[in-house]
Amino acid sequence: MNKLFFIKHYFLPTAFFSLVINLLLLAPSLFMFQLYDRVLGTRSKEALWLMSALLLLALLVMGIIEIVRSRILVNANNAMDLMLAPFLLKKMVEGATSPEGNPNTHALKDLQSVRSFLTGPGIIQLLDAPWLPIYMVILYMMHPLMLYNLIFGSLLMASLSIASEFLTKSPLAEANSANRLATRFVDSAMLNAEVVNAMGMQNNLIRRWASLNDQVIVLQSHASKWSGRISGMTKFVRQLFQAMGSAVGMYIMLVDTTFSMGFLMAGGIIFGKALGPLEYLISGWRSLLETRAAYTRLDAFVKGSSQEKPNLLELPPPTGQISMEHVTFGIRATGKILIRDVSFSLVAGDSLGIVGPSASGKSTLARLLVGAWKPQQGVIRIDGADLANWPSDRIGEHIGYLPQDIELFAGSIADNIARLDEPDSEMVIEAAKIAGLHEIILQMPNGYDTQIGEGGTVLSGGQRQRVGFARALYGNPKILILDEPNASLDTAGETALVNAMAHLKAAGTTTIFITHNPHFINNVSKLLVMQNGSLAAFGPKEWVMAQLNKATQQAQVSA
Repeated sequence: MNKLFFIKHYFLPTAFFSLVINLLLLAPSLFMFQLYDRVLGTRSKEALWLMSALLLLALLVMGIIEIVRSRILVNANNAMDLMLAPFLLKKMVEGATSPEGNPNTHALKDLQSVRSFLTGPGIIQLLDAPWLPIYMVILYMMHPLMLYNLIFGSLLMASLSIASEFLTKSPLAEANSANRLATRFVDSAMLNAEVVNAMGMQNNLIRRWASLNDQVIVLQSHASKWSGRISGMTKFVRQLFQAMGSAVGMYIMLVDTTFSMGFLMAGGIIFGKALGPLEYLISGWRSLLETRAAYTRLDAFVKGSSQEKPNLLELPPPTGQISMEHVTFGIRATGKILIRDVSFSLVAGDSLGIVGPSASGKSTLARLLVGAWKPQQGVIRIDGADLANWPSDRIGEHIGYLPQDIELFAGSIADNIARLDEPDSEMVIEAAKIAGLHEIILQMPNGYDTQIGEGGTVLSGGQRQRVGFARALYGNPKILILDEPNASLDTAGETALVNAMAHLKAAGTTTIFITHNPHFINNVSKLLVMQNGSLAAFGPKEWVMAQLNKATQQAQVSA
């Protein structure tokens, strides 16, 4: 975050206006002092009107400045969101594909916490707090006992706040942890609602959730019990010392004839103004710490994610040539290697089938080829350039990707095929026709404008598969990577897929697809066999098939 920008344009002006506001807040105290010590003594109506007019002017100016200060904070909030929110979302999405897990899933939530603080009462009280010494000096100048009363009351309130933190911190943390478990259990139940309803698991599910929820209630009740007790005591102390301010002032009047009624009234007002920021700092200390923690996490995330690549020379659109050079990939947290020293290359227009047993590394290869995962060793090249040097928004439009698990977005069919961009009608329809989806879409209530719901819930599994395929085809990408594209297709869908593969081959699209179906292997020019994360065979389809048949025959003879 550009801290200097925010400090210069937002926080310095806000701090200045806070100083002016706190000085103007002394106007009611001065008014009461003049009212009792001068106007009442002289019985001058002119002095009363003059003091009243000056008070009205001071309060009017204070109100205007308060509006300006609030507007500056709103602008700071909006500027922070404009500068950071898109960047944070982009980095969160990029990090979400990491097999190590994404530690930055709460960046937008942290930003919201900071923004809420900027537009809430907390920032106002915090900005007013540094000017508290002004009130303390004035109270001391009136009489030291006025200041001592303020300090003693503040210390007592601070002690109660510390006691509340000590007594509620542990049960609240346990309650939040238990609540997260219960929430995740409900989320899991919603995802598996079909299974739950089909097999009569509702009562068991409710019983399991109730046991988790009961624990949350017990822990929250324990924390709330102590919090309520101490909150009541804090309010009692606050009101007591507010009243004691007047009592102390009256005592001073009785023992010190120089301490007038004007001092008493003005001191009571100043005492209340001084106690306000102190009370917030004491009671809102936890909120301040949480906001500070959110800002610290956000600042670290932004700094760690701001190391953008230098502006590279604009490369021409790729032709479809792709290669892997000694690529190794694994999960650092577990030390497990998923891909070990894989090398192969394809020329533009090649069609490659990747086969192998489950957990042999086929899907990992697909994720590496589209840039979702980064190799730990080796290089992936597109048209000779390192894939890591291509910005994702520039290379992405030339790549089509269909993963095993199809995830669609709430919106229309056209929106999803167009990759959430403004749909180009001709390109959307062309992609749908190649995917064999056009006629199906025309039969829907609103055609391409049909809303598919969250995750495409109104579509069947095969229809979602075809929409995902059409999305991969949108824009005529030069490289197309399909991971089990026929997983949810019926016979008609598989026929459409075979026809699409023939069309792509004729169009010169470099096509890579993972499949267990021999029917699709017949349409490829090259074949790659994965075994335990390593490349077992690669080359022209006929040669690889001959090698596999030879190995099978030898194994049968040995058996």
